[in-house]
Formats: sequence, C-alpha cells, structure tokens
Amino acid sequence: MVGSSSSGGDLRTPQFDGANYDFWAVKMETILIAHDLWDVVEVGVQPQPVLEEEEDSRGEGSEAEQVPVEASTISREDRIKNAKALSLIQGALTDELFPCIRIEKTVKGAWDTLRREFRGDKKVRAVKLQAVIADFEYMRMTDGESFDSNLARFFGTVNNLKSLGEDVFETRIVQKLLMSLSRRYKSIVSIVEETLDLDVLRVEEVIASIKVYDKKEGLHDERDKLVGTERAFSSLKVGNNQVHGTHKGSQSRPNQKWKGQDKKGSNWSQNGSLNNNNGSSWNNSDGGN
Repeated sequence: MVGSSSSGGDLRTPQFDGANYDFWAVKMETILIAHDLWDVVEVGVQPQPVLEEEEDSRGEGSEAEQVPVEASTISREDRIKNAKALSLIQGALTDELFPCIRIEKTVKGAWDTLRREFRGDKKVRAVKLQAVIADFEYMRMTDGESFDSNLARFFGTVNNLKSLGEDVFETRIVQKLLMSLSRRYKSIVSIVEETLDLDVLRVEEVIASIKVYDKKEGLHDERDKLVGTERAFSSLKVGNNQVHGTHKGSQSRPNQKWKGQDKKGSNWSQNGSLNNNNGSSWNNSDGGN
C-alpha cells in the first residue's frame, strides 16, 4: 500500500501480518511523522468547544460577547489528519487483521487496539525481555561461523532488546561484541582492548578493524594452501623422476655375456684356448707350458 504525504511524495507503508509488531510499529511511526500525522495518533483529535455570539441585553449598538456553549466539534483540519493517518494504518494491515480495527473511527483508537493485541501487557513483555537478555548475555560465535553471520545474529538480538524497551548503550554493545568472538579473533581483540578506549569506541570502528583482520587472515590461509599444494606437486614430480630414472637405467643396460679377461686383455676363446693380444694360442690339450 502506498500513502500520499502532504508534500506530494509517496511513502510505502510496511505490511503487517501479526508478526514482529515492534518492528512494524517503529516503521509506521516514522512514516506518520513524515506525513505530519503522528500528533493525532499519540494525542488523538480533541473536540473544540463552539463559540457563539450572545447579544447584550443593553440593547443595540453594544458589542456582542462570545461565550462557549455545551456543544463541541472537531475542526476540519483534525478530521482530515485523522482520516489520513487512519487510512495509512488500515492500508498497512492484511485482510485477516483488518477486522480488528474495523469499528474504530479514530486513528488513536486503532493504534491502541493493535498495540494491546500484538504487543502484550507489561507482564508478557517482561518475560520476553528476560529471555532476550539471556540470549544476549550468553551469545557466542560458534566455530566455523563467519563473522558476517555472527554479526547479523548479534544485532538481531540487540534490536529485539530495543524493541522491548531495553536501553542498550553503545559501550555495552562494543564490549559484548568483542567478548562474543571466537578464538580465531583473540589477537585482534587483545589489540583493541589494550590500545583503544572502549568507553568512546564506536561499533563501526570495531567492525571495520575486525573485517580488516579477517581479510588478512583469509589471505594468509589462501597463501598457505597454495604453498602446500605447490610442495605436494613438487614432491610428487621428484618422486616420479627418481622412479623413472631407476627404471630407465635398468632397461638401458644391455644383457651381455660375461667374458673373463686377464689383466693384459687376454680372453678365452670358444674352443677353450687362451688367446693373447698377439694372436698366439696355447692349446690345453697339448699341455703347453
């Protein structure tokens, strides 16, 4: 649904289906303020007494006196503002929830009805608040969880605390955010706590420091993985070369028949005689010297 503002612009009202009333109420309040209609929601339209002129009994020529009478009415400006604000709230509800405020003629009545119906009374809100406070105090970043995921979960809990009326100061948010980080961020947490003043430190500065550290650590991890992969391939290549060289050497060595040789280069012939380099021979069968 789109509501038109008095300045001619358009503001889109958030759809409300019965869930997350506190978030919806904050958004609607901002829109109504932008339309200059929040006063009729917060205070309501106040009937104004009608002023009528009463003739003076002293006769003609005397000034008439204005006195209030019992009847009262709502000014035209207030009626228009009430109708505009009520139309914005009606348009923001689903068809299932519209019957809750169907009989309401003022925007204040419709707003109060929705708050009682979906926000709950003080006791219910107190129980919800205690549960959310416990979640906030015991929140810890799990192993393997990314920083962005932890950050979304962390600020979701902070928003729940604020919507339930709990004042969460920035100092408390900074301290809890540092405490909730896993051991991976132990070094950067120590640096922040020892070098910076936590009383004046903003949440945005802490988040920026942690993200820079997280990025550097991620680059180191990628570099270590790359070096480890290169070493693995290098060792595999050297091993293959060694095995290949051994196998090649064993195959390249020819199978030669052994021939006995003396120190002077003589060798035995096939007929059993010993030949020297001069071609002379001694036959064993002759019983040579």
